[in-house]
Amino acid sequence: MHFDKRYLIHGFLPAFFSAFCFAIMAVCIKIASSELPAVQLVFLRSIIGLLIILPIVLPRGIKFIKTPVIHLHMIRGFVSLCAMTCFFYAISHVGLSESTLLNASSPLFIGFLAMSVLKEKITTRSALALIVGFIGVCFILKPGTTLFTFAALIGLCSGLFIACAKILVRYMANTEPVMRTVFYFSIFSSIYSSILMIWFWQTPTMFDVSIMVLAAICATGGQTLLTYSFTHNEAVTVAPFTYVTVMMATLFGWIGWNELPDIGSSIGAILIIGSCLSLTIQGKLPNPWKQKPPV
Repeated sequence: MHFDKRYLIHGFLPAFFSAFCFAIMAVCIKIASSELPAVQLVFLRSIIGLLIILPIVLPRGIKFIKTPVIHLHMIRGFVSLCAMTCFFYAISHVGLSESTLLNASSPLFIGFLAMSVLKEKITTRSALALIVGFIGVCFILKPGTTLFTFAALIGLCSGLFIACAKILVRYMANTEPVMRTVFYFSIFSSIYSSILMIWFWQTPTMFDVSIMVLAAICATGGQTLLTYSFTHNEAVTVAPFTYVTVMMATLFGWIGWNELPDIGSSIGAILIIGSCLSLTIQGKLPNPWKQKPPV
């Protein structure tokens, strides 16, 4: 049996630990959401993330920070802020497994945007994968039943906003290195969310701050590890680890809050994960998404 040591070191392990980091972040948000509103959690995650990234970026000087696409960074910051707010709100109101799965449905929306907005042609197989994926979403949302919740719909919106943010990031990939993109995301998400604090601010306890520091560290570390994996491997070998986060979040939800998805949600999870993996393997994503980001 051939053992690929390079993939283990530069692909599997970074992607696996990034999934673990994102699952821990979701747990932290679940804990802190019992005391603080979602928009304040977004602000704390953004400002702490900015404090983490500043010592890395500032020593590189003004030349590194200067960007020709500041307007795209501003839009991306707003879209990502919406994604985080929806995701954090969903975590606080529905199970960890359902919220993380709806958050991970972005490949469905990327495929939909490729077809409807970017006017790209997709194969019959890709169209069927999209249909199956959105049927899975219906199994989780359960529209028309007493189990349908507004919070689950908000969780689905996080997947849509993440799809838009990913497409924007890929459009900027030719000129923007990863650390600059992360820097401006932290800047603008902190600015935008700070405005909302005029109405939503609550004085956090030291425990809340500690939890959000851990959440920000895990989010920053997870994103860095995932970016490293994508830049050293083909997307098809890394993308499935997004759903390792879902499985870990499901386990943590069961251990910490006795949350277990029902049969409908389980069927929906299988359909969504299968269709998203199918779209990833086929590579039917918008052209800017398929560009390789600068190393």
